[in-house]
Amino acid sequence: MKRFTLLLAFALLATAPASADTLANQVGAEAKRLLAQVSSAQTSATARPGAKPQPLAPALSTELQRFGLAASRLSSEIDQHGGPADLRCIFRGMAEETGKQLTAANAAATGAEQAKALGRLTHMLKDAVEIAPAVGGNATAASSSRAAAAQCPAVQF
Repeated sequence: MKRFTLLLAFALLATAPASADTLANQVGAEAKRLLAQVSSAQTSATARPGAKPQPLAPALSTELQRFGLAASRLSSEIDQHGGPADLRCIFRGMAEETGKQLTAANAAATGAEQAKALGRLTHMLKDAVEIAPAVGGNATAASSSRAAAAQCPAVQF
């Protein structure tokens, strides 16, 4: 029985750092998947610059909100593991930017306004696809003090 408990404890410890990697991979994969949908919506909005824009599909809005939550969770996880403050700040900024641009896209009065918000989302999602793999082992690497990790400089996407 002790042998089984020891093996179980070892297995749990071995998989703990992988959870950060799994969440980072999930965020990257979700960003890649959403990128095609947001780009398509942006193209549609761009084609009708002066007209009232089509509302975003409810499923797309929900998935973007889910992405924002996952990015926020990843930011918190990086912070909890003492990971690099810059990565934590990037994903926190992505979470905030997702909500801000989703609101702007839904409230847009013209296709041009909606296309602008969707363009910002497209740019951010491309960044997420590129940056998420960098979290991997870095989420558990202690590289910053708690005082430095408590603040994020302003980020513009």
